[in-house]
Amino acid sequence: MASRRLGPQPLTESELDELDRFLLSSATPEDAMDLEELAGYLTGLACGPQPVPSPDWLWPDWGDTEDGRRPVRFDSGPHCRQLLELIERHWSTLARSLQRGTAPMPVLFDYRHPGAGVAAPPLPGSVWSSGFMRAIGLQAESWQPAFEDDEASEALPPIVTLAHADDPEIVAQSPTPRQAEALVDALPDAVLALFGFWRTREAAPDATARSAARVPRIGASDPCACGSARRFSACCGRSSALN
Repeated sequence: MASRRLGPQPLTESELDELDRFLLSSATPEDAMDLEELAGYLTGLACGPQPVPSPDWLWPDWGDTEDGRRPVRFDSGPHCRQLLELIERHWSTLARSLQRGTAPMPVLFDYRHPGAGVAAPPLPGSVWSSGFMRAIGLQAESWQPAFEDDEASEALPPIVTLAHADDPEIVAQSPTPRQAEALVDALPDAVLALFGFWRTREAAPDATARSAARVPRIGASDPCACGSARRFSACCGRSSALN
């Protein structure tokens, strides 16, 4: 009897910790995403209108801005490949959950710090939602139909409000902690509604978009994930680096 082929396995607690430590380490730029923002970002990519070309989706993980790409210091080629695999598996797990009709509940960090004189922590869910909005920003024009659709646009306010809670030009009044909790509770349904919106459009007879749920992996000719400006096959992805 042939064994059933299993998909990518969810990250274990130790693997999530490993990824989080790397994102927060001195090997990445100060403005690199943490694990909560990365989860929101990958969820936004997974439920979006179309795949983001590789490695364009990866640069924001490291804090890439309009000023340029930020270099990342991996210990070695295998270390680079290992971290990429963790991120890709995390994306695949989130995408598979959406495909099963189950929105992954955001795992939110407690950013509160004891002591006086410490800046107020971000609202619960705001960091995750900021990651989701960064995914939208990568395909702003492609996302426009969701903002214009009556039903899909109703799913966006929890994400937009939490992501821009401190921006009075977008959110007139920052939500209270209790209101923020209600917005967090609304995130899973909002994500499922947006995922369903784009998948319905894909099923239309004249649709040409490919599903964003498949992870666009870095190819041999793509720029290396470490930011060296060399091809992946000539840098962290070369055969000698993977052995």
